[in-house]
Amino acid sequence: MAEEAAQPPLTINTQYVKDHSFENPNAPSIYGTLRSEKPDISLSVEVTPKQLQDQVYEVVLGLRASAKIGEATAFMAELDYAAVISLAPDLSEEVRERLVMVEVPRHLFPFARAILADDTRDGGFPPLMMSPIDFAQLYLSRRAQAQSADGESAKGEANGQA
Repeated sequence: MAEEAAQPPLTINTQYVKDHSFENPNAPSIYGTLRSEKPDISLSVEVTPKQLQDQVYEVVLGLRASAKIGEATAFMAELDYAAVISLAPDLSEEVRERLVMVEVPRHLFPFARAILADDTRDGGFPPLMMSPIDFAQLYLSRRAQAQSADGESAKGEANGQA
């Protein structure tokens, strides 16, 4: 009797652009300003999982980037890059959560970074080359923040401050 092959813990079924926009509100005047001033760039990263079926999830990596020169906006870029994944049914909740919140975004990031670099280059700016993100550290810090907020909420309720 042939043994069944073990299912890998994580299968990426598909990945895709879910939402995407690039705005260049002060073109063409901003290009002259760019020659003499360096823009201030802000970045934000969000990982949002959604369970679709028992072992099937959609994981969305949200990247937001904006650049300002003084009060003038040079560009705004937003990208939600997603994957539909399947997880093996025998995984612990801890392993499942780390795969969804760390490993999937780690896989999606290079694709999303390339899209944003192309956006900024095609918008007339130098390509935005985001440094790699430590999704494990991001996950741990956000989990600690959530636990801290839960502790403060419970403390407030215990003191009658809810």
